[in-house]
Amino acid sequence: MNTKQMLYFLTVAEELNFRKAAVRLHMTQPPLSMQIATLEEELGVRLFRRDRRRVELTEAGKILAHDTRKILSDIESAQQRAIDVGNGITGRLRVGFVGPAIDGPLAPDLKKFRTQNPEVVFELTEATTEKQIRMVREQELNMGIVRLLGHDTTALACTLYHAETYVLAVPQDHLLANEKSVSLTQLDNEPLIFFPRHINPTLHDAWITAFAKAQARMRRVQQTVTKHTSVALVAAGHGVALVPESTARTGRAGVRFIPLRGIVPTLEIHLIHDQRRLFPLADSFHHFLLNQPK
Repeated sequence: MNTKQMLYFLTVAEELNFRKAAVRLHMTQPPLSMQIATLEEELGVRLFRRDRRRVELTEAGKILAHDTRKILSDIESAQQRAIDVGNGITGRLRVGFVGPAIDGPLAPDLKKFRTQNPEVVFELTEATTEKQIRMVREQELNMGIVRLLGHDTTALACTLYHAETYVLAVPQDHLLANEKSVSLTQLDNEPLIFFPRHINPTLHDAWITAFAKAQARMRRVQQTVTKHTSVALVAAGHGVALVPESTARTGRAGVRFIPLRGIVPTLEIHLIHDQRRLFPLADSFHHFLLNQPK
């Protein structure tokens, strides 16, 4: 049996009338009757009982009609899935991200994309920029959402996804808590909750330079690895912290977030992928992320 024979047989089985089935198939009745006869001869069983008044399915015909309907449906589904994957509508996406991305636009963008594309399955991995670069190169990720600061991105396509500035987190009873904005000069000798240099040497040194230009001394009283830990320590009264404005939007009881004046480092998030490999679904997601309002 081939799919054409299946279609001919199933149409006759549904109509139980060769003339109506032929009309539905846009063909004449004799060739259709010949196709059914050939199929019955190939199978060695009768599929229809026919007389001048009616056409009925035999038991063998009923079984074949049931199975053929399922087979043709599966073939149609397989064809549609292939088309959807080819057009970037469905499939599996392996995406890496850094913490600041999920605090920023990534979470709402993911929600919107999944709402519009419910058949897409995401495998999300939170990882450092260094690890994501390696995973993209080794094809363990289709795409990375990273913070690039002097990293080697040879053979990778890199596109800016999001940029934002920093704000100052202070306890709500701090002397600066009611300021509309602050400069780094005002942070001279303030107890500062900061991250260790090995976490991000380039950013660390950029802040050192910014404080030096503002003629402000950095008095680091506590080191933290994540921005959320920094904010929690601010709420506990251990000092002040410099955090991305997206972190501020997550809110924290007992903490005020104040805009910074002057020249300070910015937080830039990039999309990375192998220049040679971006299949249709990944390309669709990449295009979607870059065209969302920020």
